[in-house]
Amino acid sequence: MSVSFNPIGPWPVVALASIGVAWLTIWAYRQRMRHTLGRWRWLALGLRLTAVLMCVLAALRPSVIVSEKKTQPATIVVLLDATASMNIGDEQGGKTRLGRALETLKQARPPAEKLKPGLDVKFFRFGDGLAEQTAEGAFTADGKRTALGDMLIEAVDRQAGVRVAELVVLGDGANNAGLAPLDAAKRLKARQVPVVTVGFGSESAGAASKDLAIRDFSAGPTGFVKNRMQVRGTLVARGFANQTVDVELFVEGRTDPVATTKVKIPDGAQLVPITGLAYTPATPGERRLMLRVKPRPGELVESNNEMSTFVNVLSGGLNVLYLKGPDFSWDRKFLFRSIASSPDIQAYEIEVRKPASGATGELADDEFATGRYNVYLLDNLPAAMLTARQQRLLTDAVEKGAGLIMLGGRASFGAGGWAATDLARVLPVNIHPGDGQYEPESGVLFLPNTSGLENYVLRIAPTTAETARIWKTLPRMTGINRFGSPKPNAFVLGTADTPDGEPVMVGMETGLGRVLAFAGETWPWVRAIQEDGRVAHRKFWRQVIFWLAHKENQGDASVKIGLDKRRLTTGERLLVSIAARDAKGAPLSDVSYEASVARQGPDARPERIDVFAQGDDAAANYTAGPASGVYQVVVKATRAGQPIGEDKARFLVYQDDRELENPAADLSLLRQIAETSGGTTIAPELLAKHFRELTGRQFTDTFSQTEKRLWDNWPFFLIFAAVLMLEWILRKRNGWV
Repeated sequence: MSVSFNPIGPWPVVALASIGVAWLTIWAYRQRMRHTLGRWRWLALGLRLTAVLMCVLAALRPSVIVSEKKTQPATIVVLLDATASMNIGDEQGGKTRLGRALETLKQARPPAEKLKPGLDVKFFRFGDGLAEQTAEGAFTADGKRTALGDMLIEAVDRQAGVRVAELVVLGDGANNAGLAPLDAAKRLKARQVPVVTVGFGSESAGAASKDLAIRDFSAGPTGFVKNRMQVRGTLVARGFANQTVDVELFVEGRTDPVATTKVKIPDGAQLVPITGLAYTPATPGERRLMLRVKPRPGELVESNNEMSTFVNVLSGGLNVLYLKGPDFSWDRKFLFRSIASSPDIQAYEIEVRKPASGATGELADDEFATGRYNVYLLDNLPAAMLTARQQRLLTDAVEKGAGLIMLGGRASFGAGGWAATDLARVLPVNIHPGDGQYEPESGVLFLPNTSGLENYVLRIAPTTAETARIWKTLPRMTGINRFGSPKPNAFVLGTADTPDGEPVMVGMETGLGRVLAFAGETWPWVRAIQEDGRVAHRKFWRQVIFWLAHKENQGDASVKIGLDKRRLTTGERLLVSIAARDAKGAPLSDVSYEASVARQGPDARPERIDVFAQGDDAAANYTAGPASGVYQVVVKATRAGQPIGEDKARFLVYQDDRELENPAADLSLLRQIAETSGGTTIAPELLAKHFRELTGRQFTDTFSQTEKRLWDNWPFFLIFAAVLMLEWILRKRNGWV
């Protein structure tokens, strides 16, 4: 125990002030009580001087320092590397690094257990995370990355409230993610946690191994139709010096590469840039690109030879080709006018009057080239008007992303000879030459079904109820084509008001394209007396074109989402930005969002993610789980309880397979970690001896100091107040005040 002072000012100043106050107190009493007698005056003076002394004591701020010896729990943490690089068999006798490390732990456990109860020992392993390691517990070293620095800190943080006397690390020193290990070692030194490292593996391992890997891949993330998109990447090459390897670029929906290049690997280089690749998209939409280096004999692993990402292909405007047969139709005037009135649609009309003869027709084959048009519209056009090659080209264009709608008529579908063409396989219904027409005298009323009323194509009013009301009030069509059964992956949007409920509108996605079959003609809606008919006709056709072109979010109000990355590793965070706009591009207010993410596949289970405000817009965060694959984020927006749009985007989650890029152990890093933290490096066979030498050492005794302030407490204040009050009472009683 010791006493210390911490005066409020320099010692000379405090001393002079104290002497001055004491002298003034004595002088004042002497003047006041010059003519008084009795011992009470000396008691009053003594009380006043006591109060002055207490003030001086408070100004000196004395404290008593009390030292105490305490015993607290302590533990030793043993950390085992369980990442994939520990499976490399470069230990003596061909043993793997992990096998040798487990043998070392088996020998070291008995002396470590004997340190209890005075010193606890806990065993952990780390791969993609930290887990407890029991003596009998079997496990697989399959960690895809080594975040050694992070694991050092986490292992210590888990011992909350317990002093970590020592951190023992068994591993090969590989590190390729997270906090730098030496930075972690510095933090542990500040926390008085020394690190003891035990190394495994050879620092010359992999010198003769061979491997090719795609490490980086950049494209887009957005591009435009018919614009050249540069693709770049980085190739990690080991063991192929002065050789040339083939790199290919693939696009979703195609089995052949869209671009290839050859990369020469210089002598002594491991990171080689990939250039000379480009992709020119023909149609808009979301595309998955894959960069692949062809495997070579002797590679250590081939799973890292390819990498994928997603890009958005945009179009400055939608190109629509309206092909009309020779028969007269009112639809030609009203339909084309509704489409062409949209500023987002560039419509072209061609009337085909003569059938094709052999390989020659009125139309050029270029009209059906992939990417030439976003949407094709066939109105009462017989199949004979196109050559067989043009029919195949049109089918191919649809499967590669173009949209197609076929309208009803006496020369459409089966009656138009389309059943025997290639185009029949992409139509959403089965058709036959004898399907015929359905033409009652009262006409046919088109009735959207429940799913149709909620579908973007037929949603012509703000609410579902209003949409259903308008469709019921529209004029009846004069007749419709009869269809066969819808195909398995097709969906019926509306039927006729017939006893059998003949399907009128059927949709389907085929390949990368979308197709609609509409059994009737829509011109009667425009000739309706009420304004609803003309508005519904124009909105219907606008939305048909947008949906067929994968642009269903473009309209009176739209919802767009953006991803800050299209590739992320497991555990990485994805930021989803969300914007809702009106027809003029201004932000919409009072919009509610529902966002979900699902891994694509037959067992897809959407996971809801929270949406938060971000300025005029909104955003959401998603942290990738452990399962790799293709994921899709879907955002739906509502306003006043009514849907205003939705948007989707795909992204990739992958396991970062960097463990085998460099199979050499980094034992020097382990030595540096030990030195930086104040620990030591020992050989595997000496770990058991190290634990035995810890027996009897004191890690649990600590000393603490407690400061007790003599002036800063309530008893001191009460005594001071009591002295002054008693002094005042004496003076009052004797008439000195």
